[in-house]
Amino acid sequence: MFPRDLERGSYQRPTRAGSPGRRECPVSRRCWVGEALRAIGSSSGCESTESSRVRVLVADDDPIQRDLLQMALAGWGYEVVCVDDGLRAWKLLQGELQFSVLITDWVMPKLDGVSLCRKLKSEPRDPYLPVILLTSRQGSEDMVEALNSGADAFLTKPFDPGQLLAQIRVIERILKLEGRLAQQVRELRVANDRFESGLTAAAAVQSSLLPEVSPKIYGVSFEWSYEACESLGGDMFNIFRLDERRVGMYVLDVSGHGASAALQSVTLSHVLTPFDQQGGILKRISERSGGYELTSPAEVARRLNREFPLIERSGQFFTFLYGILDVETRVVRYVQAGHPGPIVVSRDGVRCIEKGGGIPIGILPDAEYEEEQLELSPGDSLVFYTDGVLETFSAQREIFGLDRMIQSISEAGGGIAQRLRALRLSLDAFGRGSPRRDDVTFVGLEVH
Repeated sequence: MFPRDLERGSYQRPTRAGSPGRRECPVSRRCWVGEALRAIGSSSGCESTESSRVRVLVADDDPIQRDLLQMALAGWGYEVVCVDDGLRAWKLLQGELQFSVLITDWVMPKLDGVSLCRKLKSEPRDPYLPVILLTSRQGSEDMVEALNSGADAFLTKPFDPGQLLAQIRVIERILKLEGRLAQQVRELRVANDRFESGLTAAAAVQSSLLPEVSPKIYGVSFEWSYEACESLGGDMFNIFRLDERRVGMYVLDVSGHGASAALQSVTLSHVLTPFDQQGGILKRISERSGGYELTSPAEVARRLNREFPLIERSGQFFTFLYGILDVETRVVRYVQAGHPGPIVVSRDGVRCIEKGGGIPIGILPDAEYEEEQLELSPGDSLVFYTDGVLETFSAQREIFGLDRMIQSISEAGGGIAQRLRALRLSLDAFGRGSPRRDDVTFVGLEVH
């Protein structure tokens, strides 16, 4: 420890016997301070160590204390900048020069140390600037005031070099940890940007597989809506011409959300195509004629169940609704595999066909699927949808449900386009203020 007569305000340099005290010159003061510092440093066990060139700002109006701090810090390998009042320290901290630590006295002209701490605390800095408050005040209430003002450490004068060095070493460790953390955050941001870029590209691929325009089929009009609850969704649908007189339409919903569900839905979209050269299963070569014939909806479901045992491979399954419309007879043959039943809009009203639910694809390897059939009249519409429509929640935790869906379609009136647009508006209004929990898809056709 420093001798008590080195405390600020009590120091007087020794003089020759019989000669009056006189103002010491800076050179002689530095020599004396150096000797005192070496003596105290050796007695406290402190030695110069290699430092990472941390820059320290010292603010103290006592020249002796400034010299002691500067020589000690420089001896420990730190870069030191000294000022004699808090205001100059504050101005330096607003400049381009970056500091790692601030060591400040409490009582100083123009701006004291506690006020300097409060100003720093009121304007958060990046990176954070740790502050050591060094003062001759020793009361516990002074320590509380200093720490509450924003100081990170409190040391009393005369300072112990060992304690000061230990405090700075603690700050260095914290700064290094913050530096590693900042680097990890930067790396995570880069990785996240790449991930988001990948998601955007994947979403674009998935979107490209959805129909862009309605098929031009005489006597039939179409309308649809698709919204994923995340960047990528597990829902998939499509409408396509199968041959001169028949149209195919399907909706599927892979369990789960996000990338894994989207990958499965994309894979399934490549299988559910009328082009067999692309791996589609909706057509096959007839053994009798050698030409193409349509695969029945029930056989499509059975084949998907054989080729996609999702429970065994990934723990996922999917529900499926696929129908074939004969444009001339207006008869729809369809299969339902664990999926909500189709909605029929006719002159008699709006109803949901709930029979023939079937088992989702991928759950049972030997599951059987039965084909259903319905006949539409001119002006009738058929709507396929996923359960995300029914399971849309309101801000009050109410569920949209089948009754509201039927009511929205029924009250809208008009053709299929007007009815499904009205359903979209009803869903948006109902779910406003509540996060989307599932993908929402519905697709419809109207025969004329």
